[in-house]
Amino acid sequence: MICAYKCISSPMYKTSVRGFTLMEVAVALLILSMVLASSLQLVGQYADERVLIRERFLANRVGWNRLLEKYQELEGWHSYGSLISRRIEGSENQGGADWQWKLGVEDAMGRQLYRFEATVVKKSQPRPSSVLAIFLIDESLRE
Repeated sequence: MICAYKCISSPMYKTSVRGFTLMEVAVALLILSMVLASSLQLVGQYADERVLIRERFLANRVGWNRLLEKYQELEGWHSYGSLISRRIEGSENQGGADWQWKLGVEDAMGRQLYRFEATVVKKSQPRPSSVLAIFLIDESLRE
């Protein structure tokens, strides 16, 4: 009979010692290394996603600031005039990063209804991080 333990005879007493073979240890280490490698990969993906979500949040914040400023202007909430909000592009520092934004205006269906779109790009990236749009009534744009 083949078994995975040896019987050791001793003059004092008889004991049996069971241990792992080299193959069992190698398979266990292989499985452990695969589990650790996949867990490190998951932690790396989590960190990358967290950075992307933070950047998207900050870009959305910049875009909503521009759109809400336009809304406040159209509602007549500004007592100091609307020179700042008449800009159609600019830059802003948010969360320690510089963001470029553009505010576009398009005709929409309906009388005096316009689509205002804020596009926000991080200065170090080629594509937009956020594109937000709202529909507002603007009597001053109608000719």
